[in-house]
Amino acid sequence: MAEPSTSSISITALAIAVLGPMAGPYALIVFAALAGALWPLSTMPTVTRAQGAAFLVRVVAGAVVLTSTAAYIIERTYNFPAVESVAIVAFAIGAVGNGWRPVLQGLRGALVNLVNRLGDQRGGPTQ
Repeated sequence: MAEPSTSSISITALAIAVLGPMAGPYALIVFAALAGALWPLSTMPTVTRAQGAAFLVRVVAGAVVLTSTAAYIIERTYNFPAVESVAIVAFAIGAVGNGWRPVLQGLRGALVNLVNRLGDQRGGPTQ
């Protein structure tokens, strides 16, 4: 095996210096989501390596897409800094894994109850 040269180490150091500030938060999201996704992966029935890898890629990609928005909503609603909640949100998204159906049904039920209460307060017909 060839020994690493000084030029490859210099190029790596330059890439880290240039891309580090941009890639840092995303690396945190990826690693937190990966840590969270290992939990549902460990409880899944017997899967092949390819199925497990596809599950991890799907969950981590979903966390990368959803985490920033969720952290922003948490910051606006609860005045908790988004920078500090990114890892928690990414871990939670990863830990949910394939269990989104009950979460979405719960959100739907809460929304229906909210609409019904608003209709009752205005005196409008409700079903």
